Amino acid sequence: MANISANIKNLKERQSFYFKLKLSVLIVFTWFVVELLDNMFKLGLENYGLKPKSAEGLFGILTFPFLHGDWNHLLSNASSAIILFTGLFVFHTRKSLLYLLIMYLASGILLWFIGQSGSNHIGASGLIYAVAFFLFVGSIREGNRNSMALSFFIILMYGSMIWGLTPFTVQANVSWEGHLSGAIIGVILALYVYKGFVKPQELYTEEDRPFFERHPIDI
Repeated sequence: MANISANIKNLKERQSFYFKLKLSVLIVFTWFVVELLDNMFKLGLENYGLKPKSAEGLFGILTFPFLHGDWNHLLSNASSAIILFTGLFVFHTRKSLLYLLIMYLASGILLWFIGQSGSNHIGASGLIYAVAFFLFVGSIREGNRNSMALSFFIILMYGSMIWGLTPFTVQANVSWEGHLSGAIIGVILALYVYKGFVKPQELYTEEDRPFFERHPIDI
């Protein structure tokens, strides 16, 4: 009976992980649909990005993460988004979608305030920066084995993101303000969520806890 119970729990854990992975893929898939429609019907959707300090650009707070300059721009964001979104959903089961929504809106609002007047910002990289910095800062503050492994993974995979935060280290057409806005929001949200060093049981549901306890990540 014990083996049957353990097998059932392992199956549920795998199903939970695959569901979260599929959810991440679904979110990114919407970006591909938007880009495909834009290319097929010549909609010029890139003109509806976020335009800082203008009333016209306020709507772009909602639209700019879904818009990309071309397929290369989209593909460069897609793989990172799937990995980081899945990490967010796995490590923050209870409120992951709420956190993602907060980072999506808050990073756009901040960009609207600090971005250069007359510019037009598109792309999901700001949101990707927000999630990456949220996971990194949160994993350091939590400080257990699995979270520290996550922080090392982010450093190894995305450490070069730090060079996208200033105008001196990016190409002229790259939105460093968008990257910076995302990073700031990710850090602030992580500091709030992990204020007082939140205990792991406050972040994971009971269904998810066995996965982390029985499958520690070796580093």
